[in-house]
Amino acid sequence: MSAVAVSCVLVSACDVASGGGGSGDGLNLKAPPHASAVRNAEGLGGATLGARDVDGYAVTSPADDEVTAQRDVKVADDVCDPVAYALSTTVVGKPTSTVVREAMGEKAAVTVVLAEYAGEQAQGAMDDLSTAVSECAGGFAVTVNGEERKVGKVVPEIAPQGADQAMALGAVVESGGLKTPVKVVVLRKGATVGYISAVPTGKGDKAFAVPAAVVDAQLAKLH
Repeated sequence: MSAVAVSCVLVSACDVASGGGGSGDGLNLKAPPHASAVRNAEGLGGATLGARDVDGYAVTSPADDEVTAQRDVKVADDVCDPVAYALSTTVVGKPTSTVVREAMGEKAAVTVVLAEYAGEQAQGAMDDLSTAVSECAGGFAVTVNGEERKVGKVVPEIAPQGADQAMALGAVVESGGLKTPVKVVVLRKGATVGYISAVPTGKGDKAFAVPAAVVDAQLAKLH
C-alpha cells in the first residue's frame, strides 16, 4: 500500500482509518521574533527525508501523477481551502518550491510535503490554515479530481514541540458511504513548512497518530 493512500481518502472510497498528533500542549502558533532566512533549493533538498532517515519506514519519492496539486482540490467556500489542501496532501499558499516524500511503515502510510516560501509567506500559510480550522470546524464539502467528498468536524489536536510554529488537526472524510478519519501535522521552521499526513494501513486503531518517528525525523532535518 502506497502512501498515496493518504490523499486517497479525499479522492476515492478508501477503507482506511487514520490519525495524527505528536507531543506538546496544543497549538504552537506563536511566531518567534526573528524568522530564519529562506532556504535555497539545495537547502530544501537537505531538509528532505532520505531513504534511511526514519527507522521502520521506507522513504521514497512518489511519481508525478501521484502528487496532488492545489488545482485538483476545489471547495465552495474559499476560507476552507487551506484545510482542504492540508487534508489532501498539498500545500497552503504559494511556495517557491516543494518536495514530496512517502514513508511506508508496518502500520502507517505517510506523505510529507516540504514547501519553501518567500518572505513572510510561510508564517502566512500557517495563519491561513489556523483560520480555516476555526472557520470550517463544522465541516465542508470538497471536490478532488472531480470526486465529491464530505469533510466532517475539523478538530485541532496536540501539536509537536521543536518548530517555530506547529499545529495538528483531525477530520473524518466521507466517501462513497465510508467514513475515514485522517489527521495532519504541520510544522514551520523559518521559511520552510512541512505538511505531514498519515493513514493507517489497517483498520480500527482509534489511537493511531501521525507517527512520531516521522515527525521527529523531519524536525531534525529542519534544524
